[in-house]
Amino acid sequence: MSARSDSPEASLKRLRNLFIPVILSLASGCAVPVPRPADAQLEMRWIQHASALRPVSHWDLRGRLAVRTDSRGGQASLAWRREANRHSIQLNGPFGSGAVRVTQDSQGARLQDAENRVFEAANAEQLVALYTGWNLPIANLDWWLRGLPVPEQPLSRELDDAGRLRLLHQQGWTVQYQEYKRVEEFDLPSRLTLTRPAEGVLPGMEARFVIERWGQVK
Repeated sequence: MSARSDSPEASLKRLRNLFIPVILSLASGCAVPVPRPADAQLEMRWIQHASALRPVSHWDLRGRLAVRTDSRGGQASLAWRREANRHSIQLNGPFGSGAVRVTQDSQGARLQDAENRVFEAANAEQLVALYTGWNLPIANLDWWLRGLPVPEQPLSRELDDAGRLRLLHQQGWTVQYQEYKRVEEFDLPSRLTLTRPAEGVLPGMEARFVIERWGQVK
């Protein structure tokens, strides 16, 4: 029995079927997205970024804060001034209560409300929680607002392409950094969100910060 030979049309079809996958493969190779910097390069950028920010001990920031828990929410304008170990935090309008000013230094913390009543405690976090019901991690925010993790505490993190924090998990909180702005020689957060799941008697909580102005950073 003689072998059957393919017609020219059949041979052409078979060749076309062979070459189409190759052509598609080459075409898809041209559309490969630009890869992120290598991990080692990102880590180097992070080290440089964090090393520049850690010595900063003075600032004057202005912005807005929105807090939501499992049962309630509220908003306030925020002014936070730091001069070395002295902090002055002013919240205007939390739950319609008017202006609240909290100061903290090595001697402790003091809160003055819109009616000029004065409360004292060991730290600012206790006073803010007592007066507003917001269990904000004030001591941690001293670092997180700068885009840094709290030193010597366990953490996990993700970096963006510039080697800055994009996501931070630390001390039961998740901090998501949505936006940075250039302030003098520093990249500082301008939009970030803190979330914490409910735990024991503490309700779940979300705190959104929009920092409209950084000043006197040094």
